Amino acid sequence: MAASPKTPYDRCVFVNCPFDAAYKPLLDAILFAIHDCGFIARTALEVTGSAETRLDKIIRIIRESRWSLHDISRVEITPDSPLPRFNMPFECGLALGLQRFGARKDRARDFLVLAARRHQDKRTLSDLAGQDGAYHQNKPAIAIDAIRRFLAPKSPSPVRGGTAIKTRYRQFQSELPKLLTGLEISKKEIHGLDYVPELLKVMIEWQRRQNTGHVRQR
Repeated sequence: MAASPKTPYDRCVFVNCPFDAAYKPLLDAILFAIHDCGFIARTALEVTGSAETRLDKIIRIIRESRWSLHDISRVEITPDSPLPRFNMPFECGLALGLQRFGARKDRARDFLVLAARRHQDKRTLSDLAGQDGAYHQNKPAIAIDAIRRFLAPKSPSPVRGGTAIKTRYRQFQSELPKLLTGLEISKKEIHGLDYVPELLKVMIEWQRRQNTGHVRQR
């Protein structure tokens, strides 16, 4: 199920992460895990156009999402990026500010801070001391476990285990080329950031078909 104006607030998860080719394998795994846990991923990539500014769009999506994930693993300086990237910490601050200073329902928000290495989040954002982060080591399988651990207690329905989600994700990846045939989208295109909305639709439809006939207790 993709996000729509009627999407339940309690099921939406805002994903705040780097949007670049190197991070894309992690992003794909995170999106799959969110939906496999029964939630709906929301990102700044879901809508394009000039009807609203990027910041206004991000603020709107944060407001529409009770849960959020904030990956701050890309703030370091590299030869290709001589200045740190502050977008992710900035958006994390927006979500935290809404939780602390928003309306009454905003007090029930929750968020997960992701980082590549242990203690990276505390060194980058020392004000988060006391918050439990998750460390994915730049490995999609570890990221899936972190997402499942964060979302499972928030789901009104049982959530399959991390091993099962990872097995399903590997199966989806192996079947993806065949799924793209009828869409006339190339493998190279589907792995590009511009095609994240299309990839998400393919993921959701694949998960729906896999779940057909498998009744999960409620």
